[in-house]
Amino acid sequence: MKWTEAYATGNEQVDEQHKTLFLASEHYREALEAGHGEGGYDLFVEFLSSYAKIHFSFEEECMLARHCPIANQNKQEHCAFAKLIDKEVARFHRDGFDRRMAFVLVDKIDHWLDSHIARVDVQLKSVTP
Repeated sequence: MKWTEAYATGNEQVDEQHKTLFLASEHYREALEAGHGEGGYDLFVEFLSSYAKIHFSFEEECMLARHCPIANQNKQEHCAFAKLIDKEVARFHRDGFDRRMAFVLVDKIDHWLDSHIARVDVQLKSVTP
C-alpha cells in the first residue's frame, strides 16, 4: 500500500508519521511474500506498538488543539487499533511467529491506513491553520 496525496492531512508532521507507517507495512509485506517475515516480526510488532503510542498521542493533541470535530471518534478508533496491536504482540510472545497471522496483521494495517486516514485523519485539513 502506498501513501498518496489523498491521505494528506495538511499537517506535515502527521503526514510524515503516516508515511512511515505506510512504508513499514509495505516493506514488511514484501518480506513476508519473499519468505523472510519470521526474522523481523518481533521488530515489526514492537515498531507498531511504539508507533501507536507516539503517533496517536501526537495526532490526538493536534486534533484537540485545532478543535477538530472528529477528535473523539479519532481517539476511539486509535484505542481500538492499539488494542489490536497489543493483542497481536501478546499472541506473538505467547505462541511465536505465525505466517498466516502476520499476513492478517498486515492486511488489517493496510485496511486501517486506507479507511481511517482517508476518512478521519484527513479532516485535519479543514481545521489546520
